[in-house]
Amino acid sequence: MKTLITANDVKSLASTGKKTHYIEPGTIITPAARDAASEWGITFETGTAPKDPSACTQPFIMDSQAETKSAPRDVDPAMISKIVLEVMARLPQLSLPPMEREVDPETGFALIKGSSVVCEEFNTGNPKDKVGIREILTIKESPNMAAGFMTIEDSTFDFHLKYDEFDYVVEGTLEFIVNGKKYTGHPGDVFFIPRDTKVTFTTPDKCRYFFVTYPANWAELADYQK
Repeated sequence: MKTLITANDVKSLASTGKKTHYIEPGTIITPAARDAASEWGITFETGTAPKDPSACTQPFIMDSQAETKSAPRDVDPAMISKIVLEVMARLPQLSLPPMEREVDPETGFALIKGSSVVCEEFNTGNPKDKVGIREILTIKESPNMAAGFMTIEDSTFDFHLKYDEFDYVVEGTLEFIVNGKKYTGHPGDVFFIPRDTKVTFTTPDKCRYFFVTYPANWAELADYQK
């Protein structure tokens, strides 16, 4: 079962005074948790926490022969290499281009340019899957419903929804398997998935669709256990 970090977890972490929290690869951070982390100034890093954080910032000392001495013994080169590789793997997600949005500050009315929404990786539990997701509103902006885009390419994965969801197919072909029957949707088609439904997401090629869920904290309610 994947690790899930919620807003309550972030509040508990904030009480310890720690600003950096190390998580395992595949850990799921809910939108509400990301909002809370931003408020408390907390960041998440994938990998194992260094044994001695201060050692990572100590400069190498040069001797009289201008040769670099060995790094402190408590720094594990293999661990550093692992962290660097994991951070590099996440760079595309960390550098996602901003969405084009217009928001009325008084009413909260918003316009989001769909063509500007670039998805980040969605972890299905299978590293071979090519699935992306990007929510277009924060839980503060839309506390009752969540909305965003998802992309699927040459992938199939199971999911148990503990919330209501609408999916509008924008591009490609989106298919669901429910109770052994396959349902196929094309651009302009809409799927409704009632709460507590087990489905299989799949596509014969690739697709992009727009989703709306109720309630907004869908990630906290979802069943990620395979």
